[in-house]
Amino acid sequence: MLKAKLKNFLLFFISIFVTFLFINFILIKISSQNIFPRPLAASLPNTLLTFYPDTYNKKNLENFTAVLGNSVAQGGGDSYLKGENNYSITHHLHDIKNKNYLIFARAGHNSMMSVINLTKVHALSNKSFMLPDLNKPNSIIFYFYEGIDLWWNYSLYKNYSKQNESVESFVSRTINDNSAPNLFEKFENSFPIFPFVGTFFEDFAKLFKEIFKSGSLKESISLIFDRIKKLFGFYILLGDREKNDLTWTNSLKNHKSVNNIRPIQGAGIGLNKNQMLIGLNVFFNSLNYAKSWANTKNVYILYIPAPITVYDWKEPIIYAGQALSPRSKDDVKSITNKQNRIKNIFLRNEIQIFSEKNDITFLDPSDLLIEEGKSKLLHGPLDWGHMNHDGYKVVSEFLVNQIN
Repeated sequence: MLKAKLKNFLLFFISIFVTFLFINFILIKISSQNIFPRPLAASLPNTLLTFYPDTYNKKNLENFTAVLGNSVAQGGGDSYLKGENNYSITHHLHDIKNKNYLIFARAGHNSMMSVINLTKVHALSNKSFMLPDLNKPNSIIFYFYEGIDLWWNYSLYKNYSKQNESVESFVSRTINDNSAPNLFEKFENSFPIFPFVGTFFEDFAKLFKEIFKSGSLKESISLIFDRIKKLFGFYILLGDREKNDLTWTNSLKNHKSVNNIRPIQGAGIGLNKNQMLIGLNVFFNSLNYAKSWANTKNVYILYIPAPITVYDWKEPIIYAGQALSPRSKDDVKSITNKQNRIKNIFLRNEIQIFSEKNDITFLDPSDLLIEEGKSKLLHGPLDWGHMNHDGYKVVSEFLVNQIN
């Protein structure tokens, strides 16, 4: 009797394990942007998210370029929200050059985190029998977004460096301490179905909370249908960020129909010269670490100017630091076009000097974007924190010409 029960239990356990393996296999196979619904892409585990974009030849990944940075490098913006196929600079670049590009950039990543993610995904992909093995990249494109990178980099050094610790030592220590995948990351790499289902249920929990707080049956039904529409690729605003009266403030001079834009990002906003230099040095040392780790000389810095820099705004320009939605008038601060321009030129010059000293190619489309921005919008209208299809396409064509 006991033997039969143990046998049944063993068979049950094996069947569950085989079922999970099968579901994992299916999830991995369908987790490309051509099959997987865009609104669900954020629920993919980190490693699968690297292989989600259609920016590489899936049958030949021997040589590839690693794309590092934050949400700008990842391709956030109107094209992503609308479910368009070519939603990032990397997509356009892949279409033009027909080479392999893997995006290790993630929303919210500072310079060090982007390098850490590169080393982790590289290690995890080579430990999974269901994912392609990766060589180290033969080239690197490291984005520098002037709107938030400095602030994040400086804040990390200020809050987490040891007493009298140099920026170089801080960056090296931070990346080394966090580069190895932890137990949870190894687990979700082997069983991506768990974090996927977890995110899915988390979204449902939020929906039920909103339904519970809703004032009527009509509003509850609307909340449900909004999420259904979002699954089918429609842009649906889930939240009240757009409803904050404090966010509708900025207007463009050259585009009279564009006004009441929420607080936006500029060049090194909120930081003085010394603080910006610390933020830059965190970026420089992160890049040098990635260059040394990959053992490649083909390294490019791609400078991305912020929306304040790209256009001529009516003054005063209400800017955003960390948050895009100020919660009170005390959070709202302003800057002029001239003040922002001075910071922009300073940052570009510093990166140019660093690049020349370290044999790195500096790609700076700022002047081109400023010129193009006089006649057409390169950001928004849905998301003014990132470029739209036209903006990303301008930068990708610039990249092709410069790299060639």
